Amino acid sequence: MVKKLNKKITLFAVAIVLFVLNVFAFYVLQDGIGIAKAIRNTQNQEAIKALEKKQIFSDVFPSLVFTVDLALIFFVCYLLIKALFKSLRKPTSSKS
Repeated sequence: MVKKLNKKITLFAVAIVLFVLNVFAFYVLQDGIGIAKAIRNTQNQEAIKALEKKQIFSDVFPSLVFTVDLALIFFVCYLLIKALFKSLRKPTSSKS
């Protein structure tokens, strides 16, 4: 019983962390669009270098988060298919 409760709490915590990461990644992605516009409209080379450093983060972080999302989606699909095959493999008892 306790083991099952701990598993549910862990899954809930992971879901919350993933949700927060996705919200933050979306914010960073939106911020990156503004940074890209600022780079195009800026003439100052020092400002461009600083904005390009921020642009790298706004490109890499959302990509990593979305990659983790896809990996988890594939893992859940794997688990579902595995459970499906396990349930199909169980012999059904036929009473005559």
